[in-house]
Amino acid sequence: MEGFRSIFPSIGERNWHHAFCSWSTIVIYAFSPAGRTKDAMTDILQIFVLMRGIRSSLLGAGRNLTETPFSAWANGIWIVGENDEASYDFDPPLDHSALPLDTFQALRRLFAFYRTNLPDCNRPDYESATLQLRKSAILIAHAGSQAEIGMVMFFPYAISANVMSDIQANDPCALVLLSYFSVLLSVVEQQFWYVQGWSRRLIEAIDLQLDGNSKFSKVAKWPTTIITRHHKS
Repeated sequence: MEGFRSIFPSIGERNWHHAFCSWSTIVIYAFSPAGRTKDAMTDILQIFVLMRGIRSSLLGAGRNLTETPFSAWANGIWIVGENDEASYDFDPPLDHSALPLDTFQALRRLFAFYRTNLPDCNRPDYESATLQLRKSAILIAHAGSQAEIGMVMFFPYAISANVMSDIQANDPCALVLLSYFSVLLSVVEQQFWYVQGWSRRLIEAIDLQLDGNSKFSKVAKWPTTIITRHHKS
């Protein structure tokens, strides 16, 4: 992972095309058993850092991928417009999706928890992150049986630096957020071999970190139940 990140500063106009084409391979490696350690929390943090670095490097210097031959590849997940906020105001039906039928209710409860329990300095970051999870769920719902992993993995670069710092510190607020993220990841791991088992790795690590913290464990109960049921089926 360090080797991959070390090339980011050298990406420029002459070689960004090559970097873009190798992006998928790098992400597959990071998720695969070959790229893992025994610590799921360290691994997911490294993947999030990698994803943010890739995006920052490829979009550096104001580069707009929609104006390149890679447009469809870069923007194919946005079957609902990325910036069409009105389209994300309503809950789409989940009848043809692998998402739990109460996904949007659960995300609203998470949003309400952050709004009620976090101080003013942290609240906007977590409210925004929860809305990004909702956006991911909406994309997955519209995709039906054809959900793409990118519909989940835009999340790492959509959250704030403060939330990233909290993930690194195993802050309970960030752990709860990741537990809900793991539910979305569990949907696409049915189709993409290299992420299979990741949702269980994450939720088990999160449950271990939250053990003894009844306030946050209670909020993480829904994702824990969903992931446990998913891996028993």
